[in-house]
Amino acid sequence: MKPIFLSLEDGAVFEGRSVSEALECGGLLSFYTGVVGYQEVITDPANLGKIIVFTYPLIGNYGINPEDAESASPKVAGIICKEYPPYYSNFRATGSLKDYLESFSPLEKEDRSSSRSSLAEGGAVVFGQGFDTRAILLHLRENGEMKAVITPEKLSDKELADRISRISNPYYEPENRPEPCDNPKVNAAIMDLGASRSFFRRLAALGVKDGLNPNDAELIIISDAPYYTVEDDACISQVAGWLGKKPVIGFGHGSAIVAKAAGGRARWMKFGDHGVNIPVKYIGGGRNEITVQNHNYEVVPNGDIETLFTNVHDGTCEGFKCTSIKAAGINFLPNEKWFNVLLDAVGLRTEVK
Repeated sequence: MKPIFLSLEDGAVFEGRSVSEALECGGLLSFYTGVVGYQEVITDPANLGKIIVFTYPLIGNYGINPEDAESASPKVAGIICKEYPPYYSNFRATGSLKDYLESFSPLEKEDRSSSRSSLAEGGAVVFGQGFDTRAILLHLRENGEMKAVITPEKLSDKELADRISRISNPYYEPENRPEPCDNPKVNAAIMDLGASRSFFRRLAALGVKDGLNPNDAELIIISDAPYYTVEDDACISQVAGWLGKKPVIGFGHGSAIVAKAAGGRARWMKFGDHGVNIPVKYIGGGRNEITVQNHNYEVVPNGDIETLFTNVHDGTCEGFKCTSIKAAGINFLPNEKWFNVLLDAVGLRTEVK
């Protein structure tokens, strides 16, 4: 295995070894704290272009399978882990993580033995192990998530600045299709900015039927999206054009987009919520909810934008409502109870069960 180096925007450098043949990439360095779920994270459209640090030490230990993919191909630019085991074991597995990633690589087989590096574009994912992932996570918690590059050699300050300056935001082309809804309760139009397969499955289970033109729908849903979409003025303007005319609900980064379209604020978090078992409290009382989240922005309630849910750990806003224009947002996929809260917040009295 060849040595590779993870160089952060602030100059910090961590060394590991390559698992994949692709050796160079750049993107926002983020993390995931779950014990399982690496395939879902790697294929989640909301993680498009990110370099993901997995804090659980064994990644690839249970292989991969077609059912757990959140899209048709890997979406991350790079993977950083402590250890990639030499074998995998799970009754559902159909192959190894390494083989899965390389099946999407644009590198020709005859070139895979060469020492040349490749920018992780067109499906190639840089996969590295042997990194001190605890040290990397502590660095991100102290200094915040930031851009980084993976390279096969150490970079000078000038080379690092040049690599960082050339990192671009990948364009997302919607690829997942809505799931059939057997018991429709709400007719919706979904704006797919980076929706996972799980997102469409959950909406179908909640009774949301998609496929309508926004002018004909009774509800407009803004899906999760890559983090940089929150700063896309054209996207925000399009959502703003629906507010006050149709009820609108945003999910994940779609929540921050709705808030900004409503004239509110979405603040970049030092390090976002990326993982499982994140406790959320409903301001109306009752039991807390344990959630799965993946977002880099928090909505800042002000004016007509009111808090619906808060994070038990840090008190940040995890969901909001703006009743004057029938808008709401949430940072996690809700169950029936919380989805009914959102529907009520935007003036829809339909109850899903």
